[in-house]
Amino acid sequence: MNLPDRKEAEVRRMLDGPHPVVPPDLALRAAERGRRLLVRRRRTRHALWLLALAALAALLTWAAVDQPWLPPPVHTTPPLEGW
Repeated sequence: MNLPDRKEAEVRRMLDGPHPVVPPDLALRAAERGRRLLVRRRRTRHALWLLALAALAALLTWAAVDQPWLPPPVHTTPPLEGW
């Protein structure tokens, strides 16, 4: 018996044997866990959107105060006196 036949025979033997007892509340527990996961994902998504909006507000505030698009002021040297 080669490797695929051995695995197939083992799977058939497992399926033909006694089946494990499924807990009666398995569907309810799975649905509750799925609901918790969805709520957690939704809260995470909302938190990330709030963080992105806060970062955008900080960037816009910095840009409005600092005005980085303007050229820096020109500094000229004072006239030399007393040479």
